[in-house]
Amino acid sequence: MPGLQNILLEFYNYFGELPFIGVTLILVGLVSFRAIPRSTDLATSSAAGLVGLIWGNSQRTLVINSTTNLPELGIMLVSLFGLGRLGGIATPLGSNLSNVYLIFIVSPIVLICKWILIKNPNHIKNLMLLAKLEKQLILWHVFMSLLMFFFASFTYLILTGNVQFIQHSGANTELDIMSLVIAIIVSLCGVIVFLIFESKLKKRRPELFEDIDDTNFEASWSRFFLGVIMLCLSCYILNDLFAVWTELFQNHFVEFSLFPTIHYFIGSLISSLPEMSVAVGNYERLSSPDLNTALGSASQSCMTNLLIAGLGSVIALVLSMNGLLRRI
Repeated sequence: MPGLQNILLEFYNYFGELPFIGVTLILVGLVSFRAIPRSTDLATSSAAGLVGLIWGNSQRTLVINSTTNLPELGIMLVSLFGLGRLGGIATPLGSNLSNVYLIFIVSPIVLICKWILIKNPNHIKNLMLLAKLEKQLILWHVFMSLLMFFFASFTYLILTGNVQFIQHSGANTELDIMSLVIAIIVSLCGVIVFLIFESKLKKRRPELFEDIDDTNFEASWSRFFLGVIMLCLSCYILNDLFAVWTELFQNHFVEFSLFPTIHYFIGSLISSLPEMSVAVGNYERLSSPDLNTALGSASQSCMTNLLIAGLGSVIALVLSMNGLLRRI
């Protein structure tokens, strides 16, 4: 068992349940609200700047919103390679749910509350006018996000035997090769559908992708890799915490597999906080291109999550065929 897990288990055995829960929740809070958002912002701003130089401005919106999915990718890969478990794939799948309510509901509320506190009602009025003007764009992103959520939910059902909101004792605990193959196909289909629809939007309104505010973009490979390294360390800590929670408390939740459930609801929420940060910042700029970027924090990120889940299923298939991955 990895070193951090040993330390956490020894802490639990020595101090007991309540101190353990308190300390691990503090650790989760530090990783969630400090380490992951900062490292993701570092990687995202650097990646957007680099892509602008290499491939042009039209690709920056996709890269910004895809790079915010690095936490989902990191958590899943650490689960697969570090712990030998498929459960981490539930993080990108669950993030499609988190993205919907964080980007379309929570982010505007947070921004409006901020403007109320600083007594800036004109910004609220301008946001409402922009939303009315771009109603069709908003509906497009909402529809695509919900469609990607449907693909993700179906993939989760295939892999775990569970509908995410209705846990039951019949859930899968062992890996099934055919389930992995079907999950790969479903994820790939979702990605293709999104790219087809997005290509039509780009042809119809190219300015939405080319005229975004690039004030905070800095083309720097060193900053990008620093952000990625910090992110990998954060994902390692989270996965070890989730694994220890599962080992200690699985007996209290015998009706379902705790590890993927933690990833689906907690890991996904934590890993979606960078998307929310991007959304709030772009909503605040009050322009159509930046509104598109903000909304893409849901739709484009949901598509990227499906791609990540498909990649995870491919890796899991290879590992399981070689006897290196046996459980969810």
